[in-house]
Amino acid sequence: MTRITENTIEAFAIESFDKLGYEYIDAPDFTPDSQNPEMESFEQVLLLCRLQKAVRRMNHSIPADT
Repeated sequence: MTRITENTIEAFAIESFDKLGYEYIDAPDFTPDSQNPEMESFEQVLLLCRLQKAVRRMNHSIPADT
């Protein structure tokens, strides 16, 4: 019986999203202690700047104050 590990699932997920055109960025590249932090703390779940940019891009016809 083949054993499925967390690493196996993670590798499969990364590969699947890569095939869909998503870019994989390793966590140490954006954590609070990196050279280009995108999080204020390790407890922060969402990358707010990325989320806000994506929402604006997908809803460019909707006024920002809405």
